[in-house]
Amino acid sequence: MNKFCLSCSQELVNRSKQWSNQKYCSAKCRKNHHRMKKTAMTRVERKRSNLTQNDEMLYLIRQCKQAGTVQVLHGHDLKSFKETMELIKARPKGDVNLCHIAPVKGTHSTGLLHHRNLFYGGAYQNKKFGNKYISGGLSISNAALKRKWRVTRDMSNNDVLIKIEEFLLNVIPDYIKSSPVRKSKKVQIAKKITDVDPSANFDELMFCSYKELCDSWSAISGRLTQIPESKKESKYLAYMDSLTRFIDYGGVRAITLRKLRRIMVIAYMALERVELSQTYNKYFYVKYEPLVKFKYGQAKLKNPDDWPILKDLVYTTAFQTLQGASLKTKAFQKLVLSYLELSDNL
Repeated sequence: MNKFCLSCSQELVNRSKQWSNQKYCSAKCRKNHHRMKKTAMTRVERKRSNLTQNDEMLYLIRQCKQAGTVQVLHGHDLKSFKETMELIKARPKGDVNLCHIAPVKGTHSTGLLHHRNLFYGGAYQNKKFGNKYISGGLSISNAALKRKWRVTRDMSNNDVLIKIEEFLLNVIPDYIKSSPVRKSKKVQIAKKITDVDPSANFDELMFCSYKELCDSWSAISGRLTQIPESKKESKYLAYMDSLTRFIDYGGVRAITLRKLRRIMVIAYMALERVELSQTYNKYFYVKYEPLVKFKYGQAKLKNPDDWPILKDLVYTTAFQTLQGASLKTKAFQKLVLSYLELSDNL
């Protein structure tokens, strides 16, 4: 049986009766290993203290409060939890919401906070769709919800986090060890507000947007807080990326989603040529140029003034299909092409 030093991995040679208990090749290695272990523990403790001031975790806590239970996290392991947190973190630049397929407040069930039940869709389409449910997604029966896992809106963020940790068992500790947990940029300005106005609730302030906090601070301090302007992009790429993610999950609907994505590529090229439509995404062709078919490469609108009709048609169809609605792809492609004209040279 070979043994190796826990610090430098050098083989430990059996030269004494104490070899069976030996863990290090030298006192120096023993000290180095304990120092590294202590540093790692300190790093984990720091990350744990950052959790209630981390944007992704704050979103998760708010969703639990909205649902009234931490069981919206039912079925998670470390892999699915990390993928869900990464999805929350990677919010697109457009006017989008993180939409549930199975709604949080369903009639007989509660939609889960899980990447297979979430997609980024237009804020307008999400508001219009409301709390409806078509099919698919992930949920838990309301009959299976337990009093033990209930949370209320007036619970502190830390109390909700403790209940989440208890419910998910080892998932949160493992997540902390393997993922960065950074403080939100909202923390500093929220603390300024509570320092000046002790009646302000720090937990509630952390649920506000950065712009809302800056506006509040400006009103209190009389100082104008400048917010860097972010370049606005259309929500087109958000829909394309959502379709791509669910295509990658496979299943019977992947074929329909793949066909819809190809039709959307054609519509994008035509809409992009109408400046008023503001259909532009910096990385669209970086991601989806392989899907461009030569015969549609010069597609453009027959009537440029029809861009709002076509764009609404595409967004509504993408949103409802992601929500589980059936789609006759041939009929939809025919409808989209009815707004377009192709190059005479083809």
